[in-house]
Amino acid sequence: MNFNNADNIHFIGIGGIGVSALARLALQEEKEVTGSDASESEILTDLR
Repeated sequence: MNFNNADNIHFIGIGGIGVSALARLALQEEKEVTGSDASESEILTDLR
């Protein structure tokens, strides 16, 4: 996934295994990452 043209990225369903992986990639690229999910999870805690 190419994050070059974005500084801020919002992920819906960020607590899932697939979307959280994309969020981690964006964080590695030093992007501002926000997200939402229907429920709390350990994955969300790790991303914070």
